Amino acid sequence: MQVRQFLLVGMLCALSYFGWAQSALTGTITGTVRAASGGVLPGIHIRLDSLNKATVTEADGGFRFSNLTPGTYVLTGSGVSFITNRQTVSVRAGETSTCVLMLNEAVQTVDEVAVTGQATTQDIRKRAFAVEAIDALPLQNRNVDMNRLLDRTMGVQVRETGGMGSDFTYSIQGLSGKAVKFFIDGVPMESFGSSYRINNVPINLVDRIEVYKGVVPVELAGDALGGAVNLITRRDVASYLDASYSIGSFGTHRGALSGRWRQAKTGFTTNAHLFYNASKNNYPVWGRTIEIAGPDGRPLPDVGRLRRFNDDYQSANARLEVGFTNVRWADRLLLALTVTDLERGIQTGRTMAFVYGEVRYRERLVMPSLTFAKKDLFIRGLNVDAFASLNSLQGTTVDTSSRKYNWRGEVIASNVRGELGGIRAQRSLYTFDDRTALAGVNFAYQPADGHRFILNALHNQTRRTGSDALAIADWTIPFRLPQQLSKQIMGLSYELNLLDARLTNTVFVKYYRYAAQANAYDYNGGAQRELLINRQQQGVWGFGLASTYQLHPRTRLKLSAESATRLPDALELLGDGNTILNAPGLQPEQSMNANASVQYRLSRTNSSWNIASGLFFRHTNNLIWLGEADLFGTARYENLNRIQTLGVETEVQYRYRNWLRLTANATYQDIRNKLRYTAAGAPNHVFNDRLRNTPYLLANAEISLTKADLFWKGALASCYVGTHYVPEYFLGWPSLGAKATKRVIPTQFVQDIGAEFTAPNRRYVVGVDCRNLLDQQVYDNYLLQKPGRFISLKVRYFLSQSSSSNVK
Repeated sequence: MQVRQFLLVGMLCALSYFGWAQSALTGTITGTVRAASGGVLPGIHIRLDSLNKATVTEADGGFRFSNLTPGTYVLTGSGVSFITNRQTVSVRAGETSTCVLMLNEAVQTVDEVAVTGQATTQDIRKRAFAVEAIDALPLQNRNVDMNRLLDRTMGVQVRETGGMGSDFTYSIQGLSGKAVKFFIDGVPMESFGSSYRINNVPINLVDRIEVYKGVVPVELAGDALGGAVNLITRRDVASYLDASYSIGSFGTHRGALSGRWRQAKTGFTTNAHLFYNASKNNYPVWGRTIEIAGPDGRPLPDVGRLRRFNDDYQSANARLEVGFTNVRWADRLLLALTVTDLERGIQTGRTMAFVYGEVRYRERLVMPSLTFAKKDLFIRGLNVDAFASLNSLQGTTVDTSSRKYNWRGEVIASNVRGELGGIRAQRSLYTFDDRTALAGVNFAYQPADGHRFILNALHNQTRRTGSDALAIADWTIPFRLPQQLSKQIMGLSYELNLLDARLTNTVFVKYYRYAAQANAYDYNGGAQRELLINRQQQGVWGFGLASTYQLHPRTRLKLSAESATRLPDALELLGDGNTILNAPGLQPEQSMNANASVQYRLSRTNSSWNIASGLFFRHTNNLIWLGEADLFGTARYENLNRIQTLGVETEVQYRYRNWLRLTANATYQDIRNKLRYTAAGAPNHVFNDRLRNTPYLLANAEISLTKADLFWKGALASCYVGTHYVPEYFLGWPSLGAKATKRVIPTQFVQDIGAEFTAPNRRYVVGVDCRNLLDQQVYDNYLLQKPGRFISLKVRYFLSQSSSSNVK
């Protein structure tokens, strides 16, 4: 470890020396963008016409271009609802030139809005990290949830256990589960509960989605091992009102209401977000394990399609923020209160062989929080972002029924003692109460042009207590006593720009520490079961680098690598109180991740091509993995040693004018078990096998058409067709058992279509979507069928103080 630290310090010193030497030979442009009617303008796209360089103004309207060769440059500023303007600026060696760029308000055309929406995502893709950026603004009129949207992203797979509100896991380039972390505006979402998860956040609230693969920058404070998803909320308008409602198959309803009001004189700001999701989830299921017993106890043949009957879901979320934005002493100071409420039925265990008729789950969350951000705090070039929250999360699993059900919803026994646990079922009314403290701070300091330091620290502590009002079920015994998990993560990075910012290098170190106490109820070498308390703590260092080089105005090369650690989270370590058991002995997982890619962009007068292709490598120890279900429908997380991944991914995007867009991507991942010998020293029979229960190929494609001035001048109509493909893969290890008897997750080949119409004033939108058009039997997990054909209708109203054109 000392050798690694010395190497890292040496790299930092060498890069600093070369960077400081270069800065004396170049100049800098800094400026502010203001509206002609007064006030600074954040989110404006600024471009240097003679160079392939662009940026976006920050909260105070400021921007900066560094490491510029002395000479004369033309700045171009453009933004939604503003007329494009240009200004000439002269640059001298070793000096900083300042300017103020004024923009006049105007109602933008459809073409201008679409181009502006792409500018920010293109800037994100130019970062040295392996990152995808999804512009959410053109998708806000679709009835699409985040899981389905991200499942179409190159290198990403989202696996769901059922319909709305079901459990899901993300896989990014082969690493899955909790190895992928979720953020909203840079704040970790892992302690926000089941209701305020990424899949429930309305797309209307989101400006863009950033997907980091493998290597994650330190400013996203967390122990992500395989990647991270960061939702960036809308900040493009000062005041607005956005309301939408959709209704769909299987009794599905989604409603969202959000708004912002800001007083220009004082900067006082109020943000409010309300969203509601509900579904009966009574979609048909059929085939294997959907069985009905006859009078003789044997399964009846040809029972046909049967509907899920205890899978309903509803959640309500409310968030209110009050404070100040874009004032002299703070860019953002907001006090928020988040309240969520969730209730759902539990229809099955880990497979559909276990069917439950009355098991319920309820959850409540109350979370006050505070965020603060300030650019140039105390000294020029020092930016700070900080947040803190305290939450109370309470979840209750109700399993008090004396009846047992079959797949028709019929009572087949009336003398059981609860439904969970099969033959060992015992009635329970288990409630857990989590108290979580979350705090983080991010410092970004730019002492000179081309140099930037980032220091980030995060503290996350969860204490869980439990109770069972019935106190009958043995399985709740370890959950009744306190369990706790504490994590601290720190990161430091240094970024250096060279060769007129065509070459960007970032090196970083991270430190992970955790302490945990978990309980188990098991045999301890004797004949009687007893309560066992497991305590563990550990500290681990990680390090990495990321580089990008603009080889040609159309071509960019990227390389990134990281030695990463991921700590067990509360669900994995402590269980969920129903179908996932606790795992007191779980160890942190570690992985060496590397990515190399090339991006090519070709723009013509009427068309453009974006082509990206990359290679990725992962070598993972102690992979945290949800084991196979037992005979009672429960499972627990476990560690798998020495998993190696090699893969390749490619995506092609084509755009013709503003009426045709085509996207196609494919990811091949070869994930294998590289453990030669077991812990006992015996040869490992599954050495070099593909990782079980994991697909090796993912493919997606979509074509969309847009027509302006349809029926009425100023109206806008669009439609799309998309497809998704995953070939068949084995549930278990491929080398074990005969192929004819292996359990498989079948091939998935699903098509989606949709259309939307925007009124001439751009305030009213109506959209129709159909998922799984051909009503295929689809699975992401073994014997857990997902919904078939799903049709929905969405209506939306958007009103902005500046311009209604922001709706598209």
